[in-house]
Amino acid sequence: MIKKLLLFATGIMLILSCTKNDKYVTADDLVKSALKEVNLITPDQLYSLMHGEEFYTLIDVRQENEFYPGYIPGSINIPRGLLEFQIEDEEFWDEVGLYQPEKTEKIVLVCKKGQRSVLTAESLKKLGYTNVFVLDSGYKKWELTYPDIYEKDLSKLSGNMDDKPKKSGSC
Repeated sequence: MIKKLLLFATGIMLILSCTKNDKYVTADDLVKSALKEVNLITPDQLYSLMHGEEFYTLIDVRQENEFYPGYIPGSINIPRGLLEFQIEDEEFWDEVGLYQPEKTEKIVLVCKKGQRSVLTAESLKKLGYTNVFVLDSGYKKWELTYPDIYEKDLSKLSGNMDDKPKKSGSC
C-alpha cells in the first residue's frame, strides 16, 4: 500500500514538473510564441478573399479611435478587450446587422501592426474557433499595399457615437 502511494506521489510530481509553464519577459515574446500557432493571411490573399465567393468575417480589433479614421471595407470593429465577450453574443450581432460567426467559419482579424490580432486569434482558438487568420503586419501593411481601398467614418470620432452604451463583457 505504501509502495503504491509512493509510486503515485512520484508520478504526480513528475507530471507537475513537466507541465508547460511559459513565462515571458516582454509582450513581443508573448506575440512570438503565439505566432507559432496562428495562421497568417497576406493583404493580397485578403483582397482575393474579399472578391471571391467564400464566406468570412473580417474583424478589426483596434480601438474605435484607431478604427474610424481608416478601415478595410466590410470589417466590423470589436476592440480586442471586448472580443471574447462579443463574439458569442447574439444580441451584439443583431445590433450590428450581421450573423454571428460559426465556430468553423473563416474569421480574419486585423489590428494596426498584427500583434494584437495574433493574441486575439489565440483567444478565439481557445474558445473553439478553428478557422482563424491574422492579417500579416496588420492594417499598416494593407494601407501600403492598397492605399485607395479603405473606408472611414470620422463622425464616430466627434462624439456622435450611439447614445446607447455598448456591453463591455462580464467585468
